Amino acid sequence: MLHLQFLTMPFPGVRHWLCLAGQRLRRGVLALLTGCFALALPAHAAVTPGAQGFGTGDPELGLIGELNGIAFNGLVAGDGQGWVYGKADTYTSCNNCAGRGGFALAENGGANTPSVAFFRAASPGDRFGVSGVRIYNPSAANTGMTVRGYRNGSVVQTVSLTLTRISPMLVTYDLGLIDVDQVSFTSSHDWFFAIDDLGIAPRPAVSGVSPVGGAGGSTVVITGSGFAAAGYPAGTVVRFGAATAAATVDSDTQITATVPAGVGTVDVTVTTAGGTSATGSATQFTYPLASQSISFAPPGPQSFGSAPTLVATASSGLPVSFSTASAGVCTITAGGVLNLVATGNCTIHADQPGNSSYSAAPRVSQTFAVQPVPPGAPTAVVATAGDGEAFVVLTAPASSGGDPITSYTVTSSPGGIAATGTTLPIRVSGLTNGQAYTFTATATNGAGTGPASAASAPATPRSAQTISFSNPGPRSFGTTGTLTATASSALPVAFSSATPGVCAITSGGALSFLTAGTCTINADQTGNASFLPAAQVAQTFQVNPVLGRASTVPGMAGFANATLSGGGATCTLVAGDTRFMSPAPLPGGRSAPHGGFEFRSVGCVGSVTITIAYPEPLPVGVAFWKFGPASPGAASSWFAWSGATLSPDRRTVSYTIADNGAGDGDPAVGVVLDPFVPALGGAADAVSIPVDAPWALALISALIGWLGWRRTTRAAPSA
Repeated sequence: MLHLQFLTMPFPGVRHWLCLAGQRLRRGVLALLTGCFALALPAHAAVTPGAQGFGTGDPELGLIGELNGIAFNGLVAGDGQGWVYGKADTYTSCNNCAGRGGFALAENGGANTPSVAFFRAASPGDRFGVSGVRIYNPSAANTGMTVRGYRNGSVVQTVSLTLTRISPMLVTYDLGLIDVDQVSFTSSHDWFFAIDDLGIAPRPAVSGVSPVGGAGGSTVVITGSGFAAAGYPAGTVVRFGAATAAATVDSDTQITATVPAGVGTVDVTVTTAGGTSATGSATQFTYPLASQSISFAPPGPQSFGSAPTLVATASSGLPVSFSTASAGVCTITAGGVLNLVATGNCTIHADQPGNSSYSAAPRVSQTFAVQPVPPGAPTAVVATAGDGEAFVVLTAPASSGGDPITSYTVTSSPGGIAATGTTLPIRVSGLTNGQAYTFTATATNGAGTGPASAASAPATPRSAQTISFSNPGPRSFGTTGTLTATASSALPVAFSSATPGVCAITSGGALSFLTAGTCTINADQTGNASFLPAAQVAQTFQVNPVLGRASTVPGMAGFANATLSGGGATCTLVAGDTRFMSPAPLPGGRSAPHGGFEFRSVGCVGSVTITIAYPEPLPVGVAFWKFGPASPGAASSWFAWSGATLSPDRRTVSYTIADNGAGDGDPAVGVVLDPFVPALGGAADAVSIPVDAPWALALISALIGWLGWRRTTRAAPSA
């Protein structure tokens, strides 16, 4: 029975309006009413405070009250004309309504005009269902009625009724509105009808599940409310997750259900005409973890270097992961791709750790052999031709096949002449001189022989030749010569110096020396179309320094000897620039009755010392003069030299010159140039030194020009 609990009408204006309506509507249901009446609020009414005006604009005709625990409002229709009038159980003036509970009347102010009655839940988001209704239809013009169910403002269900006019009775109609928040009744034609006994089904609610976990087939008790609502086509439906359970509705607040099969934690819901219950922590049910197993077939022996993908499946359908127990032989990705890095036994594990529905699966392991395969092809094959043979080198294959390479085989083309070896180079003999050959190579291990390499560049065997080149023996610095060597092929031999700082040689063999030391000369013959290049022959010999010079001097009988010392092992006199000589006129009228001495040394380090031994004593009062820079970096000139030492018997003179020091007339490092003169006399009577040989005239001219000689007037120190 529907209870339409509603507001009283405390205002005199409202009571007066109902009286006028009764006088105006005597032809309809209100003709059954005997006079004006007052509405009383029943003691049990649960009315939401406040009012909402609609249609008439009267603020007190809006709220109906609470029906089966759901608060309802009357709502205006889209045209703004219809209105709903709520009636309480205690109102008995309507002869046909006594004992029927509340009812609602709808009118729009005139006959022959359709009217609309609205009901909706007062709380936003609340849902309900309507299984049936009793309608009073006193008008023959109303042959039908349209009932609409709304959800969130949109029509989700429409029911068309054919009205039966059985005055003065209420007729029951089935509606089956499910999970709505508003319902409207629209008459087909006339201005008046009454509705009663709405079959309200509130939205069910689950407050607990006991027990909260178990296996499929077990029994649980579900507690809550709204479980016995009628009107849902499938009745009251209980679901564990998406699975429907067999259930018995014990009461509006309890259901006994048999748990369907399932896994994990699921929500338990109840669906009636009022909708589907909400989910939350109190509605959850947990199945025990299911066991699972792994299917992982043995992969069988695998070949080194391959990368197969292993497959394993879990009975749960969850993904299986892989790992290796033999990282030195094989590795594997989580997805199952193998990488076989060595030969031997490989062990792979398959695992499934489980989840909220399944326990971890027992590990499954498979062990299989990784077998060697023949090696790959060698690369970078290079052949060097010999006399009727060739020597082949190569680079090992990128893959050994998982087994050590035991040998390489080289094959010629043309001819197919093969040679096998374990070390490089591999010698291929039996070739024909003058014939160009290419060569391929293969590698072999315990599993067999791999593919052939790419062919080498052509190599042509030729006749061998040798070089005969005798050692020239020690040479003295300053000498020259021409070296010779011969090839057995009679082809010309070319020379080169391996020590260009000591000696130089032309390709034809003309030899020259730059300093004393060790000289190495190479002899080569590069071959031609008929002969292979000859093996290089090198000869090493010493270039001995020149450390002395002997010559006659003016005014003395016999020979004077000049000796070089110091300056290092490669320091030597340059023979062509070292001599006893007659100097040009000296400054201050000085004379040189016994001539002078000049030298050039090369390959020297630091200072050098000259010692001159005369065959007779030098005159008393002799003074020593030099031509060159009197101090390092100065211009060259004659200057008195106090650094010489004369022996007590006056026959030996010794003096030391530092490289680029006082007296060194050559700025090159390691080269010393120094003229030296024992002189007599004063500045007033300069004595010309007689020239006793044509070469002396040239020497004097050279000293003036080449050494930048200039005359000075500085007086010589007195003897």
